[in-house]
This record gives sequence, C-alpha cells and structure tokens, in this order.
Amino acid sequence: MRAVCAIFVVVAACGGPSDSPPPGSGKLVVGMQSPELGSYVGSFRLVVKKDGAVQKEESVALEPGRSTVVARAIEVDGMPGDLVEALAEALPPGGGEPVISRLATARITPGAPRLLRLRLDPRCASLPDPSGGPRLGVTCAAPLTCIAGTCQPNEVGEPDLEDFGPGWETAPPPDACRPARPGPPEVILGTGQTDYATLTDGQVLHLEQGPQGGHHIWMAVRMKNLRQSGSTTTVSGVVEGGPPNVPPLAVVFTFDRDEGSYCKVYGLRFQLDASALGPDGVPLPQPDKRLFLGKKVTVTAEVVDSTGARASSSRVVQLADELLCADGSERCNQ
Repeated sequence: MRAVCAIFVVVAACGGPSDSPPPGSGKLVVGMQSPELGSYVGSFRLVVKKDGAVQKEESVALEPGRSTVVARAIEVDGMPGDLVEALAEALPPGGGEPVISRLATARITPGAPRLLRLRLDPRCASLPDPSGGPRLGVTCAAPLTCIAGTCQPNEVGEPDLEDFGPGWETAPPPDACRPARPGPPEVILGTGQTDYATLTDGQVLHLEQGPQGGHHIWMAVRMKNLRQSGSTTTVSGVVEGGPPNVPPLAVVFTFDRDEGSYCKVYGLRFQLDASALGPDGVPLPQPDKRLFLGKKVTVTAEVVDSTGARASSSRVVQLADELLCADGSERCNQ
C-alpha cells in the first residue's frame, strides 16, 4: 500500500493522492462519513481489506460532548479487479455492538482514483432495548447492509463509484436522480396532477378552477442528473396575445424515481391568473380568467440543484376555449 490519507473534519483535512499510480494499476479511496449522531456514539471504526487481507484499520475516539461529524479516508492501491471490502461502524460510548454499521465491497478500477463512500446513516441505527428484548431499529445480516434505512446488497458497482478529489467529504453524495458520475442534466416538461404525462407542442390543456378562486394548469417534470432532494423547480409562462405578467411558480419538492434513470415530480399547480408585481413593485390587478381562454402559452420548467447544475425545457400549449369547473359543472363558464 503506497499511502494512507486520514481525514477528521472537525480537526483537519488532507488533499488527494500525492502521486499518480503506475500504469495499469488503480486506486480506490474508502471514505467513511458520519453526520451529527448525538450521545449514542462514542467512537468510530473503519476497516479496509483487499482480497481478504486487512490493509488498514482506523479508529476515532470522541471526547464526551464532542461533535460526531467525522470523515475518514483510506487509500488502497492495487490492480484492476482487486476486491476491496470495507466496514464502517459507529460504536456506543464504552464499546459494545455498533449503533450503525455499513458494509461495502467494490473492485479497483484502472486510471484516476475512485471513491467508495460509506455514509453512517441515522436511519440505520440499531439500539439496545431497555426491556432486554431484541435490538430496536434496523439490523441486517451480512452480506446485506443497511442503506437509507433498508437492508440492501453491499456490492457497489463501477458506475456508482465517484471520482475522488479534494473536498470529497463536503461534496453531495450520489442519489437516485444524480449518479456518482452524472452526465449532462436534462429536464423534460410534462403535464399531470397525479402522475407525469407526456406533453407535446400544441397540446390542449384546460384552465382549471382552483379551490381558492384562481385558475391553473397542471404541470409535471421529468429530469435526470440533478439532485433528487433540495432542487428548485420553477415553472414560468408567456401568454401569446394575453396578459403579459404571469408570476412564476417555484417549489422545492423531492423527486420520485421514474423509468429509464429519470426522476419525476407532478401536481405542479401553475396559476396563470395570479396577481403579479409591476415594474415599479406595485401589485397589479388580478387578470380576468377569460383573457387566457383559447390562447397559446409558452411554458418553461427549470430545475436547479444544490450543486448549481441546471436544465430547462419548454412547450407551447394551447389553452381550451372553456374552463374546467371545480365541481364538474359548467357554472364557472357562465
């Protein structure tokens, strides 16, 4: 093993590998991370093996009351295909069975160093039962391991290994919508109240009467290579020959997984006749709903995530000549 790099976030950090691996070899960096876990945790342990042999074991003992925000990194050099096994544990004060454990296996890949990230997730906590019964929380039997609160296989494939570099401990980890090595972000505008449906240019949408008197169309968004949570989705519109000021809708919703590596969000109530602010900052009167009927609207959706990545998509929709009344009658058209 050429080098060992240990990172303790609250004390110090070290950069990436100091030299490049020789031709034909590779490097895998095992990174253990812990958020704030409270007084249940008194120490951490990270054990890394290569092809069954222990390469390095790191331990961090915490003083009482000290933050449990910890990061440790261990580099493993080897040849492509070498199997690396890693076990990260958060242990209670005084020792004992782990409060949280994370097991992972991955193979070394050629070229630039890759990161095998092990996050000690509070959703995977397992605590003793005060009454003496079975442990409370999630308990997984190897080779399964707890990820996001459920028992899952511990193997991490090559596509899920991140590129390693300085600041890895503060970089957002991969998620269901933004993989370890994301491609260009993509957004597709759709429609739908209860699910995502494809939207084409020229498609007719009904302006629907809302529960509080406004009138809206239902929009939906598919995306990939953007963060699943914490992303801001903004829907804006320009009405052809209609009221010039349509206030945008901006929401921060968690996306659901969808087919083909995409994620989706739906039920975006885009109100066209909401009150807007004029150029001088003074509120404008709410426009009459009839000014929108039969008009074309260019609707744009943009998603921006916490990494600054963004993408947008637009469609020109045709508004129907009549409203869709909330009670199913025709009274709102009279």
